[in-house]
Amino acid sequence: MQIAVDHVDALAPRIDALEVRFEELLPRLDALGAEIAALREELREALGAISEDAAALRDQQLPVLRAIVTEETATRRRLEQLRREPDYAIPFEDPDPLVTVCIPTYDRVSLLTERALPSVLAQTHRRLEVLVVGDASPPEMATALDTLGDERVRFVNLTHRHATTDADRHWMVGSSPARNTGYELATGDWIVDFDDDDAMRPDAIETVLAKAREQRLEVVYGKLEAHFADGTTEIIGRFPPTVHQFGWQGAVVHSGLRFFGRHSVAVAFGHPNDWFRVENMMRAGVRLGMVDSVLYDYYPARSWRSETPVPDNAFTEEHAW
Repeated sequence: MQIAVDHVDALAPRIDALEVRFEELLPRLDALGAEIAALREELREALGAISEDAAALRDQQLPVLRAIVTEETATRRRLEQLRREPDYAIPFEDPDPLVTVCIPTYDRVSLLTERALPSVLAQTHRRLEVLVVGDASPPEMATALDTLGDERVRFVNLTHRHATTDADRHWMVGSSPARNTGYELATGDWIVDFDDDDAMRPDAIETVLAKAREQRLEVVYGKLEAHFADGTTEIIGRFPPTVHQFGWQGAVVHSGLRFFGRHSVAVAFGHPNDWFRVENMMRAGVRLGMVDSVLYDYYPARSWRSETPVPDNAFTEEHAW
């Protein structure tokens, strides 16, 4: 027992020395902690500055990237060349021009056949080509369209769907391939975009067509009455077009402008493809006009939307853009 006590007594000075040493280190540890905190703050500020610089650089580069993606300079030349061609005047001068109405669709058979198509086929302008483009639609779509018995209606079905698993991103650009196919196949002097869940007022096409022909405008659109799922409504339409105050539903477009297609890459710039398209037209100098009256009934998909599972034949881009 005495040996143990002697051993502890011998260790006591060393323990005391360690305590003194520890107390001497405490201020240094406090100083080191303060230095680390200061370094963290400097790093946070540096990362914030880098983020701001990156955002500024992105904002500077986006117009250049957009001009490259949309071939802006070449498109402006194509527009100038179109206006010099003899056939450019035909849509304005033909006394009864053919109008192609392009309607992309997937599986909303009842809305298409009970609301959208009846409103198109009842137009006071009778010379129509109605081109329904299936976005890899199921077989019942073709069957339903065959039963209409109207020779003005033509159905073309794509082999696969371009979809994303994000519903909002798909809403922004999902119909682009079907719409571009419609522009490619249209044979009319004028081309109209429409949706499979909306309705035209009876004189919609006649009204916008008259303004386009009288004033030799290349695009003419009217106002929309938006109907929301909660029962509220809103009038949409402004000139010149602004985001959320413009819709392609029923707008007539000179057929020579079909090269202004829809771009799936629009979502990378934060835009739906419809707004991206009209912006591209304005940047190129397309002659636009608006009829200051409501011509279309619009049922916003995001208000009425019921989620539709991505089909097996869809080309999905879960991490696109």
